[in-house]
Order: sequence, then structure tokens, then C-alpha cells
Amino acid sequence: MEQVQDTQEVAQEAQPAPVTLTLQDMKVLAGAVELGAQRGAFRANEMEIIGATYNKLANFLKTNEPMVATPESTPAPAEEEVPAEVTE
Repeated sequence: MEQVQDTQEVAQEAQPAPVTLTLQDMKVLAGAVELGAQRGAFRANEMEIIGATYNKLANFLKTNEPMVATPESTPAPAEEEVPAEVTE
């Protein structure tokens, strides 16, 4: 019985952690492609597939980027109008 329990524990430990890929990771990859293109790291026959893949990645990032409110885009709170006092 103890051997079965040890085998189950080893099996649980042997499972790799889930792989995660964040938007930040994808931004780093897009930047690496841009840098490689600027430095001439790609052959001419590779440029089409690299460019198409980069465009898909850039569109994905643009579509899934969290919205950040900027001061220009947030409407200012409405000011209350105070009636003018009439003095006689």
C-alpha cells in the first residue's frame, strides 16, 4: 500500500507546470522580430512568412490589449451651475 502511495506522489511531482504565455511575452516577441528585421537577421526568402506572422501577432496584441483610460478620453465631471444672486 505504501509503495502505491509513493508512486502516486512521484507521478504528481513529475507533471510539468502549465505553460503560460502572457500579452507581455507576446510584446517581447514582437519587439524581437522588429529588432531582427532592423538588424538584417532574416534572409529574403524568410521575410514573407515572418512578416505575415508578425502582422498576426501585432493584430492579436492590438485586439487584446487592455483599455487604458487617458486624461483626454475621460470626460470631466460636469460642473453644477449655480444661479447668480440678484442683489438690489
